[in-house]
Amino acid sequence: MNKLSGRVVSLSMLIVLFGVSTQSRAQWISFDDQTATRLSLSSVPGSDSEEKDITTADLDRDGDLDIIVVRKRPFSFAGARSDLLLMNEGGTLVDRTVAFGFNAGPSDARDVICVDVNGDDWLDVVICTTFEDPIRLYMNLGDDGKGNWLGLNDESGARLGTIFESSRRYCAVGAGDVNGDDAIDLFFSNYDGGDDLLYINDGIGNFTDQTQSRMGTYANSGFGTSNAVVDIDADGDMDIIKLTTLFSVPPFGRGVYLLWNNGSGVFNTVPFQEIDAPEPYMFVLEDFNNDGMLDMYVVSDNADLLYTTTGVQPDTLWSLSASFPSSPRTGGFGGNLRTGDLDNDGDMDIAVGPIDTDLGNCGGSGRMALLRNENGVLSDPYASNNGQNFTIQPHDLVYLDLNEDGCLDMFMGLCTGYKVFIRSDCDAQVPCNAADFSEPFGQLDFFDVSYFLNNLPNMDPDPQFNFFDISIFLSLMADGCP
Repeated sequence: MNKLSGRVVSLSMLIVLFGVSTQSRAQWISFDDQTATRLSLSSVPGSDSEEKDITTADLDRDGDLDIIVVRKRPFSFAGARSDLLLMNEGGTLVDRTVAFGFNAGPSDARDVICVDVNGDDWLDVVICTTFEDPIRLYMNLGDDGKGNWLGLNDESGARLGTIFESSRRYCAVGAGDVNGDDAIDLFFSNYDGGDDLLYINDGIGNFTDQTQSRMGTYANSGFGTSNAVVDIDADGDMDIIKLTTLFSVPPFGRGVYLLWNNGSGVFNTVPFQEIDAPEPYMFVLEDFNNDGMLDMYVVSDNADLLYTTTGVQPDTLWSLSASFPSSPRTGGFGGNLRTGDLDNDGDMDIAVGPIDTDLGNCGGSGRMALLRNENGVLSDPYASNNGQNFTIQPHDLVYLDLNEDGCLDMFMGLCTGYKVFIRSDCDAQVPCNAADFSEPFGQLDFFDVSYFLNNLPNMDPDPQFNFFDISIFLSLMADGCP
């Protein structure tokens, strides 16, 4: 290895040591409202005022994400509504609800996920319903062997076994293999004082209620609105995280609870852990600080909290450190959460919806908070009343790269209607070069040179400043910055 190549290796080590990004931290993001040209509805009106919950999935396996919207009468009222299937056709979301069989009848839905329940590598659709409406399972029919997708088929009656809980008002569904048989099981949170539901998969997409034998009193729920099935302690089995938010129910008070899997899909033989999260409403798990461990963001009726994981002892203790995000819009009632790397800087940003599941707060002052993640610290780049076109009132939203430019766009289901927002500044996210060490990022100036000169001696095997050092810096600048 020659001296110049050796120096480049040393500088790479320096960059890692000092936490310097090898791409610029571009300005924060902006969007264009392209709803008029990116959304084609036929089964629901453009002014749709129903409650909406949304998910994305590549249902037809064509390489892009499609969208499913489940709908009900808003807030704390029964009222089943038809659901909506939007297929991504060249960057336009086209209503194909009827054409592809997603029209088996209205569902009083509060959540939806797409998972492969029968192991055929095609994603199926699970709809979490409330107000005693039966849970719905649409099976993916795959293609005809020539690449033509055949759509979905409602097989709820044939595949979903009897539920023994009398009060079936479910608000959230999570999925994962809890008993280690390589089949996806389903967990539903009950939010009306009844028991949660643990549906066990037989391996080919048929489900039986095994709640009592696997959970016992740990299935008791006091207004459960969010859950996750996840191996939080990395011991090879899937644990359950749930919450009770409105009232206490033995053995739980009001808070977030981690139910440890004993290794065979049974949860009530290991003491649960309570996470001190006052008045929790929704949560999402994500590795916000890129340390390899899942953290948790909790929407609270009082003030949202970010819980950063500091360590995990399998089946014993999930250690967390709590902090408050810096935003004027996360101090009261909130709703659904979405995470995604919106600015392409390598960490996960988060959107916090403003619409409460049961509190009729459409038309109020709450607006969506889009929080920027910088090394695990969340902040709101926008003032509370800055007029951004996307800080509005969605029931739910999802991210997808609709125009395939490498940046995430947003689809929203609003209190009234829908919106498609396309990133308008995606070019600003093109990585700069490794010599852009210091703020202002995206601009090479004296401060970058100064940083280089001040920190090079810490890693330079030859501390003498000479031609080779200049060569290294010039090579790093070669691509240029604006």
